Amino acid sequence: MKNIAALLIGAGLLSGCSFLYEDASESAAGGDAVIDVTVSEDPWVAGKFEAVNQHEETVTEQDLEGEWWVAKTIFTRCPTVCNVMTPNMKELQAAAEEAGIDIKIVSFSVDPEFDTPERLEAYGESYGADFDNWHFVTGYEMEEIQSYVLESFKAQIQEVPEQEDIMHPTRFFLIGPDRKVHRMYAGENSFDAEVTVEDMQQVINN
Repeated sequence: MKNIAALLIGAGLLSGCSFLYEDASESAAGGDAVIDVTVSEDPWVAGKFEAVNQHEETVTEQDLEGEWWVAKTIFTRCPTVCNVMTPNMKELQAAAEEAGIDIKIVSFSVDPEFDTPERLEAYGESYGADFDNWHFVTGYEMEEIQSYVLESFKAQIQEVPEQEDIMHPTRFFLIGPDRKVHRMYAGENSFDAEVTVEDMQQVINN
């Protein structure tokens, strides 16, 4: 596990397009499959939010109260990393179910003006997502999701107009029933479903 201080120092490096998709965790952690964020002196806590899911249902942090859940960021017209992250999350969803782990999944759109519930539903269906425990959410302002991700996950969301792209974290974040963030998991190239599920079991059953 890497020292959490290094992760926070890495947050200052995200000012240019050369760091596209390299959030503080990814840039500083060297692609580790599992990172324990509970070693931070200041606990990471997922903030309050209000959104609308793919079925046009309102979803807030209160709907996840008492639940273990995994958060990630996506957008439906993402040209690169989302095309890897979302299949990986689908694999994790199936692996967690097979292991008997009861979790919810929330994919936050970082392109809320474009990503309507209808687009998110079509996007989830295209990857075979099981909507029973997986919310694809939108319905907030860009500034709101930027603040939420920065405050909750210490990562940046930044529009890159010249590349028609949006910088966003590539990690999956494991959040406990009290909204405390426990882990960051690799969501892209270093993703390992078996390692991730084994760690989730240890954390949840502790």
